[in-house]
Amino acid sequence: MNGLAAWLDAGDRLRASIQRHDIYVYLRAEEDVDDTADARADDALAALEERLGDRIDAVVASLGARRLWTMAAATPRLARYRYLLSQSLARAAHRLSPGESRAIAQTVEPALAATGASYKALRRAALAWPSPAASASDARRDAFAARWSPFERHEDAFAVQLLTIVNLRNGIARLQGFDGAPAAAYFAQSLAPASVRCTLAAVRSSGAFRAYSGVRVTIAAKRLGIAPEAVRAWDRDAVTAFTPPDRPFDEARKEILDAERPMGEAYASAFERLLDPANRRVELCVATACDTTGFSVGFAGSESGVYFGGYRGSVNNVRAVAHESGHAVHKQFMNEHQPIAAYNEGPQFMFESFAIFNELLFYEHEYESAAGNAERAYYLNRFLDDATFQVFGSAEETDLEARIYADAEAGKLRTAGDLDVLTAGVFRQYDPLLAAEPAARVYWARDSLYFTDPLYDVSYLYAGLLALKYFDDFERRQPGFAKNYVALLRNGFDESPAALERKFLGIDLDDEAGLVENASALIARRTRTLAELSAAGGI
Repeated sequence: MNGLAAWLDAGDRLRASIQRHDIYVYLRAEEDVDDTADARADDALAALEERLGDRIDAVVASLGARRLWTMAAATPRLARYRYLLSQSLARAAHRLSPGESRAIAQTVEPALAATGASYKALRRAALAWPSPAASASDARRDAFAARWSPFERHEDAFAVQLLTIVNLRNGIARLQGFDGAPAAAYFAQSLAPASVRCTLAAVRSSGAFRAYSGVRVTIAAKRLGIAPEAVRAWDRDAVTAFTPPDRPFDEARKEILDAERPMGEAYASAFERLLDPANRRVELCVATACDTTGFSVGFAGSESGVYFGGYRGSVNNVRAVAHESGHAVHKQFMNEHQPIAAYNEGPQFMFESFAIFNELLFYEHEYESAAGNAERAYYLNRFLDDATFQVFGSAEETDLEARIYADAEAGKLRTAGDLDVLTAGVFRQYDPLLAAEPAARVYWARDSLYFTDPLYDVSYLYAGLLALKYFDDFERRQPGFAKNYVALLRNGFDESPAALERKFLGIDLDDEAGLVENASALIARRTRTLAELSAAGGI
């Protein structure tokens, strides 16, 4: 019985070693988008870690629950792997047979890989197509049109790719014993389909986004000198004339650190160590070959860091650095305090909730330190835009994607036109002003995650709800919040998400309506402040 514990210990060491190698080749590949050798090595290491997980699942499945828990009760060394073993047992019910696995590897996986590569090429070609000529009379309208026109022009090709991905993934999920790909994806994130449905229903019934949109429409109408009913979706950003200057990274670094300090010494000092140039844990990739993206790296046995390509100093750049820095700090906390490498990995919605919380802290700091009403309105609007997108935008995307999979399974989706009609119907339930714009019907083609990381948007939905709950507790100076929050980050994922959130922060993940109500109330309070700033003038 100690042999199983020793075997799991060896597997955990191997997992950490694979991740260290993967961090190295992944960084090299991102530093040069033409570096196909390191990109292939990254894929191979990811496949190796997946094989390691599959091997553990196979052994656990062969033992069965009764024998496994008998062994665990008699072997103290197995106690720390209890959650890992319980997760493996849960996956055992959905394991494919060797023949099914071979068939998928030989047929479905190559088709998905080819479709993924074709999508990337199509997207590059679509975005490279010349945009319609802009007019000086309505720059906002033209910018809006430019975001949609590449996808309108190529929507038939995008539809072929998306429906191929959807049908293949639905087929795999059915073989695994799920009702469809959404249920399989939710299971992988420790979410239940019923919980997702309940959350979406609560978001749809909330009036917080419509109230925020209404205030933006009122302000935009006033500033543009038009009637509120004449305001279009692209006009809602005309909340203030303030335009922040771009800022060098040293200034952005200081702003991020100032935003984190109210969370206390333990949290702020982790950001200081990360962002200190002397520690060389931040790479601003400026070469022409760099991938213009941002991400964090870090795992058990390796120091965490941040990569950012294409930094130009915009507010959105600084927000993204704050987001990725939040990921890196979380990974470093786990590296220093969680002894089991497997528990450095967990549901993506929890990872994202920690990162989004730092976006909100950044916007809050900028708002609090703003010089006048126009600047305050700008950053308050950015806060609200971020908060509402994380909850209402992610719900909209999650709802649409789930319905795409369900309707494809039912044989109702065959063309781009079918996808357009479905999209318009879903969007009317969340953002009627956007849904009224004909171009918005191709949102399904514009959401790159539908193609590159299917069914990931649900992670942002739950992450947004949690991040707003964290921020609400922070803003209300909830006793012990900062200390308990850091303890959660250090702990890693040795229990279910619901158990962890309840244990450290007293958050009930099973109260979906309560989480939505909390987020809606916070958004409503800040929406009223935005309206008051407008009434005071000077924005």
